[in-house]
Amino acid sequence: MIASRTPEPLPGDPNGKRLCEIFGRYLWNPITAPLPDDATAKPQWQTITKHPLRPRVLWQLWQDANTLVGVRFTHETLYALLDIDAGSVYCNAESVAQIRAALETIGITRTLLLRSSWSGGLHLYIPLPETISTFNLAVTLKECLKSQGFILKEGQLETFPNAKAYGVTAFIEYQAHRLPLQPSSGSCLLDDDLNPIGNSLSRFWWMWEGAAANQDIDSLGPALEVGRNNHRKHPKRRSHPVEDWRSDLETEITEGWTGYGQTNHLLKTIACYGIVFEQLQGQALEEYTLRIATGRPGYEEYCRHQADIERRVKAWARAAENYYWPMGSQPKRTTDLHHNNIVPFNQRLSRDAQERIEQAVKTLMQQNALPTGVTARAEAITSQFSISKKTLYKYLSLWHPEHQLKEESKRPEPASVSAVAATLEPEPPDPEKAREIEEVYTKPEIMKGRGPFSSEVGSDPQTSTPDRGVRGEKLSFPQLMTPSSPLTLSTNVLSDIQQQVQRLGWTAAQVTNFIAERFGGRRRSQLQDDELIALLYHLRTAALDNHL
Repeated sequence: MIASRTPEPLPGDPNGKRLCEIFGRYLWNPITAPLPDDATAKPQWQTITKHPLRPRVLWQLWQDANTLVGVRFTHETLYALLDIDAGSVYCNAESVAQIRAALETIGITRTLLLRSSWSGGLHLYIPLPETISTFNLAVTLKECLKSQGFILKEGQLETFPNAKAYGVTAFIEYQAHRLPLQPSSGSCLLDDDLNPIGNSLSRFWWMWEGAAANQDIDSLGPALEVGRNNHRKHPKRRSHPVEDWRSDLETEITEGWTGYGQTNHLLKTIACYGIVFEQLQGQALEEYTLRIATGRPGYEEYCRHQADIERRVKAWARAAENYYWPMGSQPKRTTDLHHNNIVPFNQRLSRDAQERIEQAVKTLMQQNALPTGVTARAEAITSQFSISKKTLYKYLSLWHPEHQLKEESKRPEPASVSAVAATLEPEPPDPEKAREIEEVYTKPEIMKGRGPFSSEVGSDPQTSTPDRGVRGEKLSFPQLMTPSSPLTLSTNVLSDIQQQVQRLGWTAAQVTNFIAERFGGRRRSQLQDDELIALLYHLRTAALDNHL
């Protein structure tokens, strides 16, 4: 189920409330571990994947002296941190001072230094006065430190959030980190010389507010833009096409919504990734697609299908399963158009939208509640049947009073059986119309390689003239002419097809489906000449069936 947009209740304790406001912005896939008996041992972290934590549960876990808990970043953040493991070349006061000096070059002028655990590692927190793009901050921190000679490596120096533009083991979610100052965890505040100065959470928040208020946001903003641009310009390594495809999908999903009209594309992309690279299917795929989509940047602002997002996710997940397959398994479809009966995504969506509009109009008519005015009718359909106005106005002929009248006026009177049957008889070719096709034919008497007529000089091989060889008697360019038995498509076929469609009174969607069912999922524009003739035959047969 999609999380409600109403905020979850926060803890009553002021410290717990602040902790959830800062670190509880994304509570999917948190990590937990029992507190090790040996203070030097590494915790055995596990990821909670069944459901997201609630803020009050997060606060409860933080207070548990026997349990460690950690969280991940979402698309926007109020902080970052640098992780320096015990034994790292940077785990000393001098190196920490150098790192702080490097951060000042991008506008980060205040940080909080903590011991992360009894092991002696360090966490350097970066409080921020306002939310900023998590990804931009991640790549900017990476660019800043690497450009000044620091080695970013697990066990030495790591940045949280981590930069993950080209794919990592855990897709979409950023790497998790433990929460600060948990009871019995060994975490505490440190001064500049790495001396402990207490583990009070209240003091931590007091220092946090002061550090956030003194960041140089005017410098950090441009630095984020430069860092993102530099990251994009890095040359890509030569890779396998599958890796490139995976990278492209991850980039699209990470960016999320940047404008209206992107919901269907993003849902398809997320479902595709879930099937191919996460090996998901069925209910698991639907839950994955829903969770990732609703957590992407811009979802709340630009997605106009939040009211029916679960239905759309289910539709795209099912459609994607018919089209994609897990990496390394056997394909579910063939690339041969003649055997591929899968309806294209856009066509499937268009058909679904039209059916919902038709059903909405039908329901309102049955209830005697279909307004006569355009504005009132559009409002009734969009508000009662979860159809966006953008979608509604794509198909005016299905609901708009004026367009419905125009469609009715275009439809010819039903023809008799004899009239329909008469159209099955092919019309004799018109020489003048054949000439209009502008096709060029070579006259037999000037065909290259053919000898002159027997009655003329050169018909005998012994009398051929060396000046002309045997290319023909007349020196001229090919001429326009009407072939005696033309095999080209009659110019009347397309107009005949259109007439048959109008006679049947079908919508564009019905015609598209009719063609797709008989020609391997293709559209009319993809048919060859002989297939157009076959289509005309099918339409005439359908017309006969309707009138018999």
